[in-house]
Amino acid sequence: MKSREKKLKNNFIILLSILIIVCIIIILVKNSVNNKKTVETVGKVQEELENNEVEENTVIEEKKENKKIDFLANVKETKYYKSEKNIKIPVLIYHAFGNVPKSDNNYGLYSNEERFEENVKTLLDAGYTFVNLEEVYEYNKGNLALPEKVCVITMDDGWKGCYTEAFKVLKKYNVPATIFIINYYMGGDEYLTWDQAKEMFDSGLVKIHIHGLWHNDCTTLSKEDLIAQYNTAHDEIEQRMGEKIQRIMAYPAGSHNENTVKWLKEIGFEVQVLTKYGTVNKSRTLNMTDIGRIRGELATGTQILNTINAADL
Repeated sequence: MKSREKKLKNNFIILLSILIIVCIIIILVKNSVNNKKTVETVGKVQEELENNEVEENTVIEEKKENKKIDFLANVKETKYYKSEKNIKIPVLIYHAFGNVPKSDNNYGLYSNEERFEENVKTLLDAGYTFVNLEEVYEYNKGNLALPEKVCVITMDDGWKGCYTEAFKVLKKYNVPATIFIINYYMGGDEYLTWDQAKEMFDSGLVKIHIHGLWHNDCTTLSKEDLIAQYNTAHDEIEQRMGEKIQRIMAYPAGSHNENTVKWLKEIGFEVQVLTKYGTVNKSRTLNMTDIGRIRGELATGTQILNTINAADL
């Protein structure tokens, strides 16, 4: 009897051991499957994140590329390198935009949307291609060919109307322009905000460059002050626009001398724009630190054309 009980007890222990082993095996298998699924899930999540990052970077790069508008891409007329043909390179200057009484326009600084559009359309109809100063710089170095009839639009001071009125025309006709801003005027009642400047810059149509920290006479500044002010102004524009920008400046009121030209060129300003009203630049004698301009504020498109045509090559 005792022997039988002992045998049953042993069988029970064996059976229990087998059950425990089976349970352990089942648990191990289940954990292994779960771990595998976890690894696969983690892998998928990681792959998804990587794909999202690639897509996001691609979108960012595409946005950057979209900003780089090639204004010469669709120009079908013959283009010439500087060494091939002497051409005129008129640079127009505008300041403020808005409909103001004549009594408030004593200095002739105001154009308006309608007049500006007439200027642009007249020049386009006459076969002119608008380019920016960066393209003129590359042309002057022999790296870029330009059509025989080109024109550059510049705007000084950074008045608010450059955004509220002129920018509409630039977008309508897909025309480039350069705005020379005064850093410490930005956000003032009559001037652009940094957000407006950034919006225009991001469109790819408008280049933002320096007029100065203040609208002061550069010839009255010491070398140290001039360099410090224009470095500071340029650095802020780059920071606000979010990318590297070529060093291009326009002198407030055109005030300059041999020293200012030399000192600013030493810190990379190889393009320096003057007023020199009525000047039509010519490619054979083009000096990128001595660029003259034609006033467009109160002129008709025909008057601008007449000024260009009257200039001898």
